[in-house]
Amino acid sequence: MEDRYAKLHKHFLIVMLMVTALILVFLVIQYYMLIRVDARYAGIHQAAYMKTYVFFPTLIFAASYIAVWQILDSPNIEAKWKDLATILYLWVLCTVGCFVCAESSVLYGSFTVPIALSTVYGRKWMCRVTEVICGVTLAQYVGTAPLFPTCGENYVVNVCTGMFLFVLCCLCNEILMEYVLDNDGAIRSHLNDNTKLANRLQRDPMTSLYNHTAFYDYLDTFVRNRDDAPLTLAVIDIDDFKKVNDTYGHNNGDEVILNLSKVLQRNCGENNYVCRYGGEEFAVIFPDVKVKDATKMMNTSLEEFRETKYEWTDKRITFSCGIFQMSSYTMTAEEFFRVADKMLYNAKQNGKNQCISG
Repeated sequence: MEDRYAKLHKHFLIVMLMVTALILVFLVIQYYMLIRVDARYAGIHQAAYMKTYVFFPTLIFAASYIAVWQILDSPNIEAKWKDLATILYLWVLCTVGCFVCAESSVLYGSFTVPIALSTVYGRKWMCRVTEVICGVTLAQYVGTAPLFPTCGENYVVNVCTGMFLFVLCCLCNEILMEYVLDNDGAIRSHLNDNTKLANRLQRDPMTSLYNHTAFYDYLDTFVRNRDDAPLTLAVIDIDDFKKVNDTYGHNNGDEVILNLSKVLQRNCGENNYVCRYGGEEFAVIFPDVKVKDATKMMNTSLEEFRETKYEWTDKRITFSCGIFQMSSYTMTAEEFFRVADKMLYNAKQNGKNQCISG
């Protein structure tokens, strides 16, 4: 939600600069076009007009533009305050426009623009704030408009029409806000459900480690996106695990698997990817880790694992491990795994209970 309108923020200043320039051009043209044909402007001197209707609005627009530009450009300000800044800038445009040249119901109803935008942002508190400040400003203008020379004979009709547009916008805003919040809640719930489902599909149900599918997906992703950073893979297999199951039962075998998963997570889990891709077969993907550092972590894991004592046996249970750091940019994920698996095979052939790296 916080990043939803990042693109709008990016283009907002350009759009508003164009809108502001058009308003100022309109104010200048208004003087030259109306001073000769509209009696209300006949008594206004050019210097006074330019000062009141062009110079001061320009200063206000410029100050507001710089302020909102600083807010939207700051990485330290949360998205919700950037959203509010865009609304307040529109409110400034509407307020200045009404006080210097408003005489029609269209301009009276211009405050519907920031209110409508607050609905798009989908924050109820922001809608309330926008409705209040726009309502107070419009009420103030209604009370002071007769003091301005641009106030026409249809003032009452224009005020009623403008107020009607304002109230209608607020009502529509309430309806749309409820709709947005309801749908947003449904979307959030749906996304959460999808995230939970995706996590379940990627996780081994017994150990909660990444499963076979997730392992190969991550390995392929890291291999394809690798740059100059090191990438190391460790492949682990519990020694003589079939004997453990046959001799002590599958429940005790499961205890060994759970113990190894905890040991690997404890020693290798931070910023690395611990996976169970087979029954007693594990792997750890080490992004940005050199082979010597990965070997150190695996030896620590091996020492802790083989020192674990079980109630149902006095024998030590160990594992063998092959560790390889990717050295070729042309190597595929399958080739990468095959080399690490060969290192594991060498560890098995050389007596097990060891980590061999290359």
